[in-house]
Amino acid sequence: MLLHHTFLGIFALCSLRASASVTVRKTDKGPTGYEVDFRYTNKTANRVLIGGGMQAFSDQFHTTLETRAWYNPRDYQPGDFYVSHGAPPGPDYRWPYEMERSENEGEDGVWTFTTPLPSGIYSYAYLIDCNYAPNCSIDTGQLVIDPDVPPFLNVQGDQVASSFQVPFDRRFQGTDDISANFDYALPAPAEFRGTVKSVNYTSPGSIHPAPDVHHFGLYLPAGYGEAEGRKYPLLYLSHGLGGNGNDWENLGRMSHIMDNLIAGGHIAPTVVVMPSFYNLDGSLPRFVYGNRTNALEAPPPSVQHVRENYERYLFPWVQEHLDVCAAPSCRAFAGLSLGGRLAYEMYVNATAYFDYYGLFSPAVEAPYVDAAAAAANPELTRKGVFVAYGLYDFVFERARGLQAALDALGVGSLARVTPFGGHYWNTWQDELWWFGVKALWKPLPFTAQSGR
Repeated sequence: MLLHHTFLGIFALCSLRASASVTVRKTDKGPTGYEVDFRYTNKTANRVLIGGGMQAFSDQFHTTLETRAWYNPRDYQPGDFYVSHGAPPGPDYRWPYEMERSENEGEDGVWTFTTPLPSGIYSYAYLIDCNYAPNCSIDTGQLVIDPDVPPFLNVQGDQVASSFQVPFDRRFQGTDDISANFDYALPAPAEFRGTVKSVNYTSPGSIHPAPDVHHFGLYLPAGYGEAEGRKYPLLYLSHGLGGNGNDWENLGRMSHIMDNLIAGGHIAPTVVVMPSFYNLDGSLPRFVYGNRTNALEAPPPSVQHVRENYERYLFPWVQEHLDVCAAPSCRAFAGLSLGGRLAYEMYVNATAYFDYYGLFSPAVEAPYVDAAAAAANPELTRKGVFVAYGLYDFVFERARGLQAALDALGVGSLARVTPFGGHYWNTWQDELWWFGVKALWKPLPFTAQSGR
């Protein structure tokens, strides 16, 4: 079985005469049951690496909050997973995703690479004569987005990686230790497939993508707009530090996850708005993802500033222009990392607007909500809060501290500790899935029987 991406290469870099393809093949043999073939044409390159999100693998016996193993995917064993933290083992370590230049006649400038990979969504870019993605840029031609698998984005430069997915094969990947089956992010049956698009909205003061215009990604469930007068539940889903509203679709395949949550009867058909919290105004330097991949250098706005801006411009625009319900009981806010901290900000200071909150790897900081806060805002104890983080996540202790604070207040929150999770997209995909299965739109208050 071939799963071959055939998207139009709208980002082909003609000046480099670059073309590419990624093919996922079912092999019915170890180590994973699947292989992925990369093919890239560039006649001027001397060396080509595959980076932009690809990772070496580790396992639960060699992973801590600071360190991990660095296994080649060709050495995969059931239960192996990837995290993004930790330093390579030494100066002799060799990156496992290095392409080879073809020596076949008629394939001048063709670079190839084949590797087994287990279930998951993988983001990637080609690094040309450059050994580390944050040191490469689109401007210099050293970071090349796959021209045949363009990312989901609003304007060029908003994303620096493409993505593909490998299915799960229990015969080779199954283990009693850790389940790393990401098939919930494969395409759902056709009748359940929603649509995802980029939307620009009026936001006075915004400096990107245009003056006084801001952007969000939008997921509409299958059947949206077909029944006159129907109003849909609404989930706001935030990116994290150094990201934007395209991330959840481009790197997390959220539309497939939502489709499958709906198809499985876990949630009602739901509209999802994925806003961007950078460039809301000129108070900070303009930040565009694309030509500077070391996004951690970009100073983020405060979560209070973001909340106030959304309340002033985004929330009213969404209510006016989309068929969404207007009650807190059918509104939710969730986010990853700094977006998880933003979800916490909404919980504390926009309590009346939402009934459900998803805090995925939340970059929260003490002091947390306490008895005085609950006395001043009793609604805090009646909301649905879902806190999730990875076992190897650097926010582990902070998230546990928040859970302890919620427990002390008697807030019936739900929790998920992703057993293979670091601070990365495989963790956040897992957390979005379980947020939908166990928490979103479920009866409140949460109790010991919630999600059972």
